[in-house]
Amino acid sequence: MTEPLVRFHEVKKRYGSAFAVKSLDLDIQRGEFVALMGPSGCGKTTTLRMLAGLEQPTSGTITINGKVMNDVPAHQRDTPLVWQSLALFPFLSVVENVEFGLRMRGIDTADRRERALKWLDRMGLAGFEARRIDQLSGGQRQRVALARSLVTEPEMLLLDEPLSALDAHLVIRMQGVLTKLQRELGITFVYVTHSQSEAFAMADRVVIMGQGEIEQIGNPREIFRAPKTRFVAEFVGRNNILAGPVSGGVMTTAQGPVPVATADGPAQIVVAADTVSLSRDRPAQGPAIQAAFLSEEFAGTVIICYLEAADGTEFKAQVTEAQLSALQPEPGQPFWLTWDASRVHVMKA
Repeated sequence: MTEPLVRFHEVKKRYGSAFAVKSLDLDIQRGEFVALMGPSGCGKTTTLRMLAGLEQPTSGTITINGKVMNDVPAHQRDTPLVWQSLALFPFLSVVENVEFGLRMRGIDTADRRERALKWLDRMGLAGFEARRIDQLSGGQRQRVALARSLVTEPEMLLLDEPLSALDAHLVIRMQGVLTKLQRELGITFVYVTHSQSEAFAMADRVVIMGQGEIEQIGNPREIFRAPKTRFVAEFVGRNNILAGPVSGGVMTTAQGPVPVATADGPAQIVVAADTVSLSRDRPAQGPAIQAAFLSEEFAGTVIICYLEAADGTEFKAQVTEAQLSALQPEPGQPFWLTWDASRVHVMKA
């Protein structure tokens, strides 16, 4: 197996007595699109900043191309970073912003102008070179920031929540731009986000972090359909989690007995909201839990129904608008939740 482009080995980062990153082991291969995802304070941005050279690890090693980078300053690393705020220079024109990194490297005027104009054209910004930054839309500014980072033709690009300030329709558009660029250029992208939709839409591998540690690494489908821990199951999707001892193919839960296809002993199962059906009458067979209707969340083509079991546990069911209309639920109204027992995911207890 070829040596990874990036390797974090037993990396820790402590601020005083608090650990931002507890112990990180992660390899990133050349040409990968890797997304670091997790809630605020999970350590994902600190990890990115250590890779960029803006923070030094307290212990452990970070290597790039086999070279230990712990003490190499940011300006000596070929790791450009696209910030959440974009950090464009308002006193420079569009083309001067794109040229900036080349100018810092001593590239002559004619060459850097040619390369900057080439990248503006590639980003669909030909003809915008003389404009001021405040004359651009949010999506155009985002593409200027990308062009400024890519004009130096780095081997790796770091991105820190670069789409968080954009309108929803621009986010979708920029996801396409980023994915297309990464595939065409073959550059390694390391992308920090708290957005599940962004990570799952673009990344080859997703790294879920929680409280300074890696909870799970996998492709988007693995992360979504086969979470390894309760933390991941609760973070990445509209999942229902049931726990209890299993005996003879039946799990004893706080909501009643539920048939499961797993070995005897303590277990946890994940029932995705899009696999749950609602009915007024108890189904003749299969797993069934009764819960009272609480509220609904309109999510475009589907609706998420929130229900509460007698013990206070919240459950979620994803239905179509037509299905919800047929049910005509009222707050407090009881429904039966059922699902295909073969479609649940079994986690370790």
